[in-house]
Order: sequence, then structure tokens, then C-alpha cells
Amino acid sequence: MIYLYLIATILVFLVSRKLLIPIKSPLANPLLVSILFFIGLFSFTPLIYQDYATANLPFIWLLEPAVVALAIPLFSQIKQIKKQFRAIMISCCFGVVIAISTCLSTALLLTDDKILLLSLLPKSVTSPIAMAIANETGGLASLAAAVVIAVGLLGALGGFSLLNLCKITNPQAQGLAMGCSAHAIGTAKAIEVGNEQGAFSSLALVISGILTAVLAPLFAWLIGIIITI
Repeated sequence: MIYLYLIATILVFLVSRKLLIPIKSPLANPLLVSILFFIGLFSFTPLIYQDYATANLPFIWLLEPAVVALAIPLFSQIKQIKKQFRAIMISCCFGVVIAISTCLSTALLLTDDKILLLSLLPKSVTSPIAMAIANETGGLASLAAAVVIAVGLLGALGGFSLLNLCKITNPQAQGLAMGCSAHAIGTAKAIEVGNEQGAFSSLALVISGILTAVLAPLFAWLIGIIITI
């Protein structure tokens, strides 16, 4: 009976996607609508969220192979990537450092909760990596995953609009920006926009995940020093 939740998740997403096709708005995102639907469902009914989470564990297991599958659009742009690999690495390095630094700087103005700060560290990488980093640094994996989803949705909803507003129209630059800041959800949106954007977003997602995993212990150490001052 509990696995009816799994079927419900699939149906709600597919129906939302079908109904939202005619709506030309960044807010017409089936993932966002599905999340809001289930938030309302568990807020106003006696249904138990823990049962829903258990039923949907297969989707959690599929996250890792889904990330690996992003290599497919990446392979299609391999020649372009080889030509600009140095610029790509420099861009991703700056992107990761700026993403973590600005997030923690803003959070430190509002709180000195060490666990919360450590959970925010991996906000711009895909959920499996973010949860692993949070566990290793002393944060909460569940909170890190929630923040990652929120950041990804925000990037998918307004990322390309912001890039166009800033006159950033190069598809490769757009892809790198989306992958570096909005991870897998942003990459899914980039793939919808174009193959080139999707490929470079996939690459940025992978590079950013690796760099964040490497730099996270350093930032966690800095957080410990700042909190004790």
C-alpha cells in the first residue's frame, strides 16, 4: 500500500508537465508544482511523510546513475570542451569559491549555528555529493539535500532569465553558469534549452562537485575558527 506514493509521485509530475506545456513562464516548472502539491498534501491531511519518503527511496538510488548519464550530452561537445578546458576549469574554480564564500558570508550575518553553516557548504552541488559532504563535515545531510533542491529550483526558474538580462547569451557560458550554480536541476533545464548548454552544464556540475568536495574541509575548518572567535 505504501508504494502507491511512488506511483502518485510519477503521476503528479507527468500530469503537471503535460498541463504546464502551454504556459510560458519560469514558474511553470513541473518539479516545483509537484513539490508544492505534496507539501500541501502532507500539511492538510493525516498522511505520514515518512511513509512517502520510504516509498520513494528508488528515486534516491537513481540519482547517482542519473548524474552519470549526463555524460551523454557532454560527449557530444567533447571537441569544444578540449579546446577550452583551461578556461572551463578556471571558471568553475572561481564559481565554486564564490558560491561557498557568498553563501557562508550571508549566513554568518544571520546565525552562528555551526551545524546549519556546515549544511549550507555544499548548496550548489548535486544531492548525493552534497549529502556525503554534509556527513563528512558535521552538517545535516537531510538539510543539505533540502537546500540543494531549493537552490536548483531557483536556478531552473530564473537562471536563464537572469543570464539573458545580464547579456550573457553565449551557450557555453550559460551552461557553465547553470551547472556550477544550480547543479542537476539546472542542468536538466539547460538540456531543455539546448544541447550545447546541456553539455557544458553537465561538465560544470561534475567539476564543481569535485572541487566542492576538496574545498569543503577547508571551509569547515574556517567555520570552526570563526564560530569560536
